[in-house]
Amino acid sequence: MPLLARVTGWWSRGRREPVAAPLARAVPAAAEAVAASAPPNAPSRDWALSLLRLAGMDAGSCRSPEDSLPLIADARRALVRFAEDPQRLPRRPQLLPQLLSTINDDAASGRDIAGIIARDPALAANLLKLANSALYRTRGDAVESLDRAVAMVGVDGLRHLVAVALMQPVMRMEGGVFGRLPDLIWDHTQRTALIASETAAAGGREDVFAAQLLALLQGLGAIVVVQVLRDVTAQHGAGLPDAEAMARLLQRWSPRLGRAVAREWGLSERVMQALHEQLADDVAAMGPLARALAFAAPEASDAMEQPAVDVAA
Repeated sequence: MPLLARVTGWWSRGRREPVAAPLARAVPAAAEAVAASAPPNAPSRDWALSLLRLAGMDAGSCRSPEDSLPLIADARRALVRFAEDPQRLPRRPQLLPQLLSTINDDAASGRDIAGIIARDPALAANLLKLANSALYRTRGDAVESLDRAVAMVGVDGLRHLVAVALMQPVMRMEGGVFGRLPDLIWDHTQRTALIASETAAAGGREDVFAAQLLALLQGLGAIVVVQVLRDVTAQHGAGLPDAEAMARLLQRWSPRLGRAVAREWGLSERVMQALHEQLADDVAAMGPLARALAFAAPEASDAMEQPAVDVAA
């Protein structure tokens, strides 16, 4: 069977442990509220401009729209080359097939999964770091062992943590002139994955992990867009492009590049189709899986711009 061809079937056969509620509490807005309140053609789908604002990139720190035109044109040409040349795209994480096969096995225990993760010190460190982060840690004492991390989040939660931990090294880059933007994109990607998975859960368990994967692939595409913008900006000299022009590139090209990565990694046609549908103007024209991502990405941006809220109050 092709690599990850079962991605949309994991959750229908996987064990359901009480991890969904802690994950939903990890974001300021409940994902169920997104699915219930957002109309099928919600007016705003912007998520990129919010991240640029958080990174301190506004009209006062960027070139004018007119001065940005040659730079943006060069960036588009470079993005086309990235999308069409597999050698330019991020490589598939080495342990991904073995880990996903084990996680999908109902007979596999948390100890079995932890044993595979322990073979890769960097992956183990990333998993522990994520388990101790504000997004996932629900108690005061630190998580110091893989066995405890597995027990804490359960098998369903581990699927998400493993996917995120595997993807994190692939998404790593220095910000350079873009400062905090890569870190903000990574934070946004994790939040989007959580919200998308909870939104997709309303349509059936089989969509939950696929929705998480969509968010991670779109985030990976966004990192590639920033790399291209960084390189093109360096070629053109001082001055960042116009913030709104950069936001449009991120909005349009992040899912396109995510789809190119999905194709290169051998992911299912359904996953690639949902990423392609992000380019549709009308959310109502999308399938349920694509809508989960389309709603989750702006909701995650809104949450990042809001002050922290004590959801237990």
